[in-house]
Amino acid sequence: MALIVETGTGSSTANAFWDVASIDTYHASHGNAEWTGADALKEAAIIRATAFLSNSYQWQGWKRNGRPQALAWPRVDVVDNEGWGVAFDEVPIEIKYATAEIALRELVTPGSMNPDFTASEQVKREKVGDLETEYLNANTSAEAARPVLLVVRDLIGGLLRKGAGNALVGQAYRA
Repeated sequence: MALIVETGTGSSTANAFWDVASIDTYHASHGNAEWTGADALKEAAIIRATAFLSNSYQWQGWKRNGRPQALAWPRVDVVDNEGWGVAFDEVPIEIKYATAEIALRELVTPGSMNPDFTASEQVKREKVGDLETEYLNANTSAEAARPVLLVVRDLIGGLLRKGAGNALVGQAYRA
């Protein structure tokens, strides 16, 4: 699938918040040497990262073009935590940076942001002979099965709907 980057128009066909070259530059400047490999693999990771961001959070405001718009951004009526309005025709830099961070994880371990989850297979206590193990942090919901990327939470926290967000990470505030 070809990478179609959202430019701020509210495209019905876009599948990415940022392009490969920009994410290459981002990771090079952050010293993330794991961001390497064929562009096709990077594009697939970017598409998965974008889908995760678009579908896993409750954002402020509304999609610029409503339901026909493919991705969660651009949006109207969004104000960051410092009171600055976000233009209706842009994908905020926080979203682009979060896309880069998630895409890195998706490149290294494809599907890591949306792992399979079967509630009936979760183990609380297991005993084999004299050996007994209890898993204290067993996932109890599909949301709890997803990893928490603190860098992403910190980046996007100011753009989430107040009192909402991902059930896993909740709200994030900067002091």
